[in-house]
Amino acid sequence: MPLTPGQVAYWQKRLAATTTNPDRARVLWDLARALAGADEESWADLVRLLSTWTQHHAAS
Repeated sequence: MPLTPGQVAYWQKRLAATTTNPDRARVLWDLARALAGADEESWADLVRLLSTWTQHHAAS
C-alpha cells in the first residue's frame, strides 16, 4: 500500500520530532502497524522482525 504525499509528510514530521531512540522506535512501530493494516501475513512478519530484534539486543 503506497503512501500518499500527505501521509509521507505526516510520518516524516512525526519522525523528525523524536529525540531519542525509544521515541523513534515507537513512531516506526506505529508506521509499520499502519502499513500492515489488516494483512495477517504482514503482521506475522512484523512480529517475527520485532521478536528477532528484541532477542538480539537483549543478548548484547
